[in-house]
Amino acid sequence: MAKAEPITVAVIDHDKDFLKNILTVLRKEKDIRVCASYVITNYVKESTVADSAANDVMLLEPKVLLISQMVLREAAAMNLDFVMHIRDKVQTMRTILSVDHYAEEVALIGIREGIRGLYMRKLGTSQIVSCVRAVAAGGIWFEPLMISRVFDEFSKLYKHIDSLQSPTKVHQERLSLLSPREMEILGLISNSCTNADIAKTLFISEETVRTHIRNMFEKTGVKNRVEAMLLLVRSGLAS
Repeated sequence: MAKAEPITVAVIDHDKDFLKNILTVLRKEKDIRVCASYVITNYVKESTVADSAANDVMLLEPKVLLISQMVLREAAAMNLDFVMHIRDKVQTMRTILSVDHYAEEVALIGIREGIRGLYMRKLGTSQIVSCVRAVAAGGIWFEPLMISRVFDEFSKLYKHIDSLQSPTKVHQERLSLLSPREMEILGLISNSCTNADIAKTLFISEETVRTHIRNMFEKTGVKNRVEAMLLLVRSGLAS
């Protein structure tokens, strides 16, 4: 019987101690091989490292990419769109996002973009091997509370499935209430941009972004960013 190929893993994190601990545990497993690891805290200061990390991932084609949410968001070393670009280049790769805190928005957008695991960093290394194996095998990895809350959110959305399938003219009429700037922000939201990403792209403050989003929600009647994205899709205007 042929020996199974090891699960190749690339790890990109913002915390060198967390990364060290993760690597120590993963490297003890005979069926797991770490093919690349990087610490990235700031893209501006470490753009060369970030570029090398992205290039290595695309070149090595790991089975699993374990990447910190901080790297994607707060540290601005990369963004979700860029990671999804890597994922599209490496069709067999599955992505796990390590997070400090649970947030429905992160979970929902992550699922929509193809992320297959959300690993709570508070767990340390206690369940990382199980997480990597589950995702590598084609499964998903969420804490039970996460699964419950994510499915609750999807359930709320799909209770309105009839209205979502109504003629797109209705949705276009709702979007016609928005200003050009609000439409621009809605488009960025549909591309998984955070408020910080939007502010940087449009050269405005995050407070201004929040104000535009509040106004947009009031005008269209949506309750959250996921509903806003669905409204854009149903209008037929999503790119």
